Formats: sequence, C-alpha cells, structure tokens
Amino acid sequence: MNTFFKKLLLFILIYNSSFGQDDCPPCEIIANPGLEITKSKSKWPELKKGGLIRINSLTNIYYEGEDIYWPLWKISNIYNTDWWTNENSDPWSLTTDWKNNYKKPDHNFNKCVNDELRWKCGYSYTLRLPKNFDENKKYPLVVYLHGSVQESANSLTGRKWSLNNFYMSENDEYIIAAPTKLGIDWSPKKIQDLVEDIRGNIKINDNRIYLTGLSMGGRGTFIVASRLPNLFAAIMPLSPHHRPYSYLPLADKVDHIPTFMHHSTNDATSSFSLAKKMYSKLSETNENIVLDVKNWNHSGWHLIYRDKEKMEWLLSWKK
Repeated sequence: MNTFFKKLLLFILIYNSSFGQDDCPPCEIIANPGLEITKSKSKWPELKKGGLIRINSLTNIYYEGEDIYWPLWKISNIYNTDWWTNENSDPWSLTTDWKNNYKKPDHNFNKCVNDELRWKCGYSYTLRLPKNFDENKKYPLVVYLHGSVQESANSLTGRKWSLNNFYMSENDEYIIAAPTKLGIDWSPKKIQDLVEDIRGNIKINDNRIYLTGLSMGGRGTFIVASRLPNLFAAIMPLSPHHRPYSYLPLADKVDHIPTFMHHSTNDATSSFSLAKKMYSKLSETNENIVLDVKNWNHSGWHLIYRDKEKMEWLLSWKK
C-alpha cells in the first residue's frame, strides 16, 4: 500500500473517531448541492472608491466535502492547521491590517462550535475598488488566489500591499477580489459563490471575469477553472504548486481558456518540470497559451502583477 492510501486510511479512522455529532463548524447555512449557487443574504459594508473592503457575507455558509485534501495534511503535522485561532490572525476580522490595526471579531459562536472546523465555511474576502468607482458602471473582475497553507498577522496584512500593487489603467479599471482560504486547496464551489456574491452587490461585466493565483493559488487557478470552465475569460497561474496531487490531469478541462503561465527554472518549492508539461499539453489544442520563464526561484509575482503588458494581456480577453 503506497503512502497516499495509508494516509487516506488513517484519515478515515481519525475522522470517524474524532469528528462526532458534538462537533459543529461555525457556519450554519447548508450550501446547495453540487455547483448550484448558494446566495448570501448578508448585508455588505459601505463601498469606498479606491479602497480595500473586507467582506464576510459568505462565512455563515457550510460547505460539506469541499476541502477534501485538508485532513491528509493535518495528519502529517506539517502545519498548524487551525492557524486562524492564533493571536491577531483571525481572517474574519474586518481589518486589512492584522499587524498594526487588528480588530478582534465578535463571533458569538454557540456552545457546540468547534473552531478547528472553520475551514468548512465560505471564504471571507477583500475587495479592491477602482479609484473612480461608479456604482452604475459594469466592471471587469479579477479573482486573486493567494499562496501558502498557514497564515499569520504578517501574511494576511501583506495582501493589502499586494492588491494595491496590481497594475490598473485608469482607462480600464477593474475590481479585484482576494479571498482567504483556510484549507489546503481552493474550492471551485466557494469561488463560484464568491463571484455570485459580488455580482449581486456590484455591476460586473460577465464577459470579463479573470482568475489568477500564485503557488498554492496557482494550482488553485487550474483547479477552480477546471470545475468552472465557462466562467473565466482568461487565467493567470503563477508558479503553481504540485502538491498534494498533480494538476496535469486537469489540462483537458482548461485547454480552451487563454492562459498566461509563469514559472522559474530554479524554483525549489513548486515543480518547474510539471509546469512545463502542463504548458506542452495545453499548447496541443490552444494557441492562446503563454509560458513566462524566469530565474526568480519561488518569488517575483509582484513584478508580474505590476507589469502593464502582462496585465493588459490578461484583461484583453473576453468570453
């Protein structure tokens, strides 16, 4: 029996013994089955031109069976898997500065709640609105998937800097949505509901919705797009991570989508060889594929997001 199936068996045994009826996640609204959209009824905060806004309207939705690879990594003890309980690291805070201006959220959880199960809830997220935001105008939407597995006050705050450094032309302003994941991989179902949540509160150009991410967010870009193949006009996976399983089998589900890939040959964290195989596979049926190769190790993504030419390439595509 190989290592993966040993871990899977161990997970089943631990799951059956550890997660009994007395445990419940801090989200109570059951998500609709499959890819049926679950709409939030929560009220949004006030919109501010050119500002960053924290939104928790999806965090009360419970998604069963979505982050299925999370417990396997939890068993391995590689990461502090309930990092959101650490000091100043609660992702449901409405701050954008966990390091210097942390605001402890008032969860008012009931007695049965097991906060270790919060990863089963919908994503909290940050929106960056254009400087000249007009509520009557339809905007392109860029969904940005962060990397890493374990977060902290520093890394959560760093997203503020990242979002403010995306290149944005005043002649083609767009909205950026940056969800925060608690599981290992990104959930297509949760991202679909996030897009719907934004669409229900802001006018969005449905023909210009884009997906990008780095490292675990790069692999997440492939995962999400493969389950939602008709949602995105183009995707931009950067240094996609190769664990806990290969994203190469997803190629035939995304090979119709214009794709800008980036990877470094000396990346010691994410597999360059797998990215190259993915590029070759996609290139068999799609001419709109770019592989940007650098020697930046596992970094340099901010240079791409700040790059006028690269961001305009992404935003040039329409469904």
